[in-house]
Amino acid sequence: MFLPVTALALLLVAAVTHTIWNVLIKRAQVRQVFTWWALLCGVLIYSPLLLQIQAFPESIWPFVLASALLEFAYFLFLIRAYQFGDFSLVYPMARGAAPALLTCWAVLFLGERPALAGYAGLAILICGLIVVGSSSWWQQRKQAKLTQGALALALATACCVSLYSAVDGAAVKHVAPLPYTVLVVGLSGLLLTPVVLVRYKPKVMLQELRTNWKMIMLAGILNTGTYMLVLRAYSFSSVSYGGAIREISVVLAAFVGWRWLGEGLGRARLLGTSLIFVGVLIIALAG
Repeated sequence: MFLPVTALALLLVAAVTHTIWNVLIKRAQVRQVFTWWALLCGVLIYSPLLLQIQAFPESIWPFVLASALLEFAYFLFLIRAYQFGDFSLVYPMARGAAPALLTCWAVLFLGERPALAGYAGLAILICGLIVVGSSSWWQQRKQAKLTQGALALALATACCVSLYSAVDGAAVKHVAPLPYTVLVVGLSGLLLTPVVLVRYKPKVMLQELRTNWKMIMLAGILNTGTYMLVLRAYSFSSVSYGGAIREISVVLAAFVGWRWLGEGLGRARLLGTSLIFVGVLIIALAG
């Protein structure tokens, strides 16, 4: 089960765009409001793609609903996890565990059967993701905290990511990935609206839009566009491989943090990056 070169290219571009829009969110004043506006803008900008399909087949709506609900749950779990634990501990758990779980779902429910070399590549890649993401654990092990509640929420977040990836991977085998993405993102944004409206006053929401409208639009374009690239790759390639490779954004985020945000790189991140490179190479050439 080789990973096509086109799929690999799409996933690598998606990793870059994912990193960029996450940096934009990190610099926002009110991140949850910024993210909600970005989702809304992304859906509006890409909405003409819905015209590609006159009517979605009835069989696809359970996938749309399930994916939107899982993305909604992902958002809530992630926010809650950051309230209980430090970012440097929660993030690697959430992102590192997701591709491992996705491989299980792809094998059990999507009928994928990676080759032995593919499993080896996935294992090496996932280890690299965890090493890169957790490189600050040892630096902050006396100050940083990871309670049982934060650990459970981080794993719940990873579970949501893996499940909606599996759902979407199955859906785009039967429907065009671009309009499907718009539909799912739009519905998940709709589900998030009451949460944001209850938590923040209209004045705060409007202030965030007035202050950062250019960055919000850019984040919206990149956010929705990133997942379009991922689902386009899923439509003609292995979901288990694709779900792991898209998380290379963890490495890119580490590089951005080192190069522009004054964060350390260190031996652990260099080791993790090397493992990820080897894992991707094995998947691409022998998976």
